[in-house]
Amino acid sequence: MPQVVVDGVSLHYEQEGQGSDLLLIHGLGGTLQVWDADVPVFARHHRVTRFDVRGHGESDKPPGPYSLARFAQDAVAVCDAAGVATAHVLGISMGGVIAQRVALDFPRRLRSLILLSTSSEVGPQSVAAWQRLADRIERFGFDAQTADASRAFAPAFAKQHPDVVAALARRNAANDPRGYAAAARAVSDYNWTAELPRLTLPVLILQGLDDQLTPPGGSVKMSRALPHARLVMVDDAGHNLAVEQPAVFQSSVLAFMAGVDFAAATR
Repeated sequence: MPQVVVDGVSLHYEQEGQGSDLLLIHGLGGTLQVWDADVPVFARHHRVTRFDVRGHGESDKPPGPYSLARFAQDAVAVCDAAGVATAHVLGISMGGVIAQRVALDFPRRLRSLILLSTSSEVGPQSVAAWQRLADRIERFGFDAQTADASRAFAPAFAKQHPDVVAALARRNAANDPRGYAAAARAVSDYNWTAELPRLTLPVLILQGLDDQLTPPGGSVKMSRALPHARLVMVDDAGHNLAVEQPAVFQSSVLAFMAGVDFAAATR
């Protein structure tokens, strides 16, 4: 089981495939296993590295506070340990926020940036709500309400696939409450939309139009701030677009990376 130790914290990662490098970063409450259905597809053309963000999965879960800058440093440390010099960096939700911070703090380490179901800022009401949720989970652990995953999918998908919704709820409830709370606080309050114009790399933004957790307006705002962004809005998809419409997700990502790699090879 590959591990890298960063400031005394052990981070679990996995790597497979060959080709240009792709780094995958999961969302809040997830693990590297959220990419299980995607990695075999991506690994046909790319060397894929994925890891458990600190506080999650097989990685250590030290007491907080955590920070997005720390998460970004962890991601780069995983790349260093895995022999990844530059990569396409893909993040979903919290992972997309981390991916933006990696791009802003370590721009030379990216070939491209792929943002899925995420945003570049949080409004005051959402900040307060996230921090109340973190306090509740840290103090009392998960219950049926805090583990509920129904809003993580498009309403139609949730109705048609209650088994998938229930499985995500069980995954949420399996998280370490303190690690989850520390990560939730770290991702509860950020605003770097004004920083995005200095990112000149190619960016793909994928957004479900039925996303109830990260509304589409945030993706529109990012696409306007990023000089070389391509925004793809997906009908009938919610926050877990990759699960709800895997063919659209995988083909969009592969086509984008192929274009970036071809452009780099022909310069």
